[in-house]
Amino acid sequence: MADWKIPQEPRYTHYFLEDQMQENLDRGRKPQAFDTPFRYSDSGKCARAMAYSSMGYEGEPFDGPSTLVTGIGTYVHELVQDAIGRRHPDAQFEIASQVIVSSGHTDGLIPSDDLGLVQYELKTMGGTAFKKSIGFTNKGMSPNPQGPRYTAVLQAALNAQANNCDTIIIGHISLEAISRQAAARMGLSEWQRVIAEWVIPKQVWEPLADQEIARQLGILDDLNAGYLPIPIAIDDEGGEVNLDPSNSRYWQCQYCSYKTQCEADGGGRVPKEEGK
Repeated sequence: MADWKIPQEPRYTHYFLEDQMQENLDRGRKPQAFDTPFRYSDSGKCARAMAYSSMGYEGEPFDGPSTLVTGIGTYVHELVQDAIGRRHPDAQFEIASQVIVSSGHTDGLIPSDDLGLVQYELKTMGGTAFKKSIGFTNKGMSPNPQGPRYTAVLQAALNAQANNCDTIIIGHISLEAISRQAAARMGLSEWQRVIAEWVIPKQVWEPLADQEIARQLGILDDLNAGYLPIPIAIDDEGGEVNLDPSNSRYWQCQYCSYKTQCEADGGGRVPKEEGK
């Protein structure tokens, strides 16, 4: 193979990410919708990480790849919101709300004739995660797709409860399209190669919102008692998973901005002073 075909460390192409990373540092921590201990986007996340955030810990800044993914997601969100607004003039976007100990902004509140007031939640992702969510496999479409991440459902549920919604719709946009050949074999439409939506009725999402609020109140109880909570998160089946930042098997820890601090504080329920 010719030497020039061997990829090199970037010389120019990464400049825009360096600039975005510096801009993020200059802006500092993203302001919350209201002065609450937690954000809707914390839903289902590790209790220890949520505690650190509530205590004002800055954590480690996003690296380059995370900055790229987040920036693309923000850009796509704005495109989608603009397009929905043109077709549904009564829709509202980025409305701030709160529910007990959590607050945030909605991707969209869209009145509808058949589903009532819709809480719209949008997620962008890579091709592998998208295929998993819709049940796409090399052998065919699975009858039991994963659907949206459980944390996304919880986030949308808190938003829906705060805004007195009737229905949740979660949209997925893949940044990598399923090939035309594979889509034809699986019977997927043009849009289904890159986009999926799930409609979640109130009888499904409302109990989940209540459970997550109770969990967040428990985290706050630990903090008020002077303790850092056990590093426990909610998995994609809705169950609890005990995390360990020193163990690489837990992807949540590998992407957590508080990983170093958590390792220093140790596992279990520890006195909050150890986190200083």
